[in-house]
Formats: sequence, structure tokens, C-alpha cells
Amino acid sequence: MNVRDRPKAVIGDVFFDTKDPLARTISALCQKTSRHCMQKLLEYYSELEAILPSQGPGFSAAILCAGETLFERHHGLASLELKVPLSRDSAYYLASESKQFTAACVMSLVREGAISLDDDVCAHLPELTKFEQPFPLRSLLNHSSGIPDYFQFLQCQLGRHEADYFNNDIILQLISRMDTVECPAQTEHRYSNSNYILLATLVQRLSGMTCKDYARKTLFEPLGIQEMTYDDDRFDVIEHRVFSYESDAARSSGYKQHLGNANTVGDGGMYGSTAQLLLWEVEWHRQWADHSSLLHAMLQPSPFLDGTVPDYRFGLEFTERFGQEVVFHNGGLWGFNTLIVRLPQFRTSIIHLANCQNAEPDMDRILSAALT
Repeated sequence: MNVRDRPKAVIGDVFFDTKDPLARTISALCQKTSRHCMQKLLEYYSELEAILPSQGPGFSAAILCAGETLFERHHGLASLELKVPLSRDSAYYLASESKQFTAACVMSLVREGAISLDDDVCAHLPELTKFEQPFPLRSLLNHSSGIPDYFQFLQCQLGRHEADYFNNDIILQLISRMDTVECPAQTEHRYSNSNYILLATLVQRLSGMTCKDYARKTLFEPLGIQEMTYDDDRFDVIEHRVFSYESDAARSSGYKQHLGNANTVGDGGMYGSTAQLLLWEVEWHRQWADHSSLLHAMLQPSPFLDGTVPDYRFGLEFTERFGQEVVFHNGGLWGFNTLIVRLPQFRTSIIHLANCQNAEPDMDRILSAALT
């Protein structure tokens, strides 16, 4: 069939090819929102695809609305070597997107009574002894502890190379040598990956299970999510694993492959696909409607000592854009770039996962398209 002969949907004076998945999605969404908003969303994804060769790394994107998947788009390859295309089952490294799952594990233990938000975590984390001060649990969850980010210390170690391996045990040893905070606890927001390494350790010590196993049992298995997992063992096989790349004109392929050199859990470490994340997002919106839920415990305001309430809650940011509530987190490491943004008043989630810097999600543009 000739392209111009394909069935089309008409929204206003804009024609959408109903044989094209993206066009069908835009058509459906146009019935819910304005034509102008959908034109911008179409333009964004069309432009992104246009700059990304189909035989190079790319992205997966999905939109969930009222429990239904309205849109999925997978462009590019999960493995350049094996020519495996990206799909809804492709397991991306989620980077700091993982923090929300770590926070959910911690808050589950809080609800079980294993610890409270105002308890000093030093009782369970002797690695913090040299700081000679208390750290309330909530100060780790919302990045107000003042504990420095371990990455800056890794980078300044003499004799260390960028590709050198590290995991939670190595980072805990590094944290145990720290003795000075960047700010007094609960006085300001200082994003630090060290906080979430410590939280994953806390989960293990309080539950008697690894953070990976606790998340599987408590968060994922009840929802039928079988394949999302923390990668805590560099020798594990992860089905449909995506590899990441960056452009490198000096190489014959035009790309350099990133070889992950860490198995840290808590600050990152989670692998997930759009298929699995869509299941999680259905549950996320169910919990949004239930004010007694674990989600609302994670989103509770946790003021600094001066009464200021930060946007960063427990593993998620809660803010306002274009007059609407927005809940999100993003992540980026080794060429992976991730974004999950929720518009709870519209029961909508937007998922964007990428395996190269050129496909990094533009959150401002995505929100502008969705909300204006």
C-alpha cells in the first residue's frame, strides 16, 4: 500500500497515519488534550529519531495513561555488535532512577517498625563513626545528611584508573575514612550517592536480606514483575541486557562502547525494561490514589531545620511545572540516560530510557508538550 493511501485519523486539520504506531498514539492523545500539545510531542520524537541512526544506539519510550499504554517507541540497537534491536523487553541500566526503589525498600522497613525516620542510623552503620555526629534516617533519604559523594573521592585517588572496578564494599570502606560533612545535617540539600549506598546497606542489616532480594520479595514479586533487578554481581546474566555507547568519530564503527566497572546497589544498580516499568507505573498511580500507601510515605514533606521543604523527598522529586504537580527522577551513567516522570492529576507516566548521550531525554520539552 502506498503511504498516501493508508488510513488516516484527522484531528483538526492535522492528519495522522493510523498505520504508524507513533501517529496512532498522537491521534489518541489528541482526543484527550489539545492538538498543539500533541504536535509538539510528535515533533520531539520525530526530531530525536532523525538524529539517531537506526543501526546505532537509541532509546525506548512509553506513555501510560489511566492504566493503559498509549504509546511505545523503540529506536536503535541494544547491542551494536550483535545487531539486536531495542524493544519493550530491553533491560536498561537505570542509574539514579534506582534510588526510588531503594527508598521504597527503606520505607517498607519503617512501616514494619524496624527503624524510624528520626532514628540515628549510626547505630546500624558504624562506617559513619569518624563523623562523630548523628544522622537521622530522613537525612539520608532526602540528601540532607551532608555526607560527601563518594565519586569525588574515587576520582582523586592516586593510581586509580577510570575503568577500575568498585562495589558497595569498596565504597563503604571509603566512606568509613570520611570525617567531615559538607553541611550540617538537615540544613540543605546536597545530592550524594553515598547516602543511597548507606541505605542499601541499612536494608541488608535490618532485613537480613540483600537489597536485591528484599526489593524482589517486597516490591516486585507482588506485582508480577519478574525481571527488574539490582545488578549486585558482575558475573550475573541479565536477560535482554542493553549495552551503552558514545559517539567516537575516530573509531571505524563511529562509537565507543561503555564497559560498566561497578556493581553498586542503592544509588544505582537497577536494570529494567519499559515492559516491566509500565507494570510498576500502574501500581504507582494506584498508590497515588491511596493516601495511606507506601508511595505517599515516600513523598511526605521532610523539612530542613529552618522549616524549608525541599523538592527532593525520599528517592523522588515532587515539584510543580506549568501549574501542575510533577513527580520524577532521572539518572545518567556510562552513556545510559533515564527519566520517569509522573503527572498524577492526569494519571499519566512518561518513561524514557536511552543507551547513548545523544538520546538523552529533554524533560523540559517533554513536560512542555504534555502540559501546555
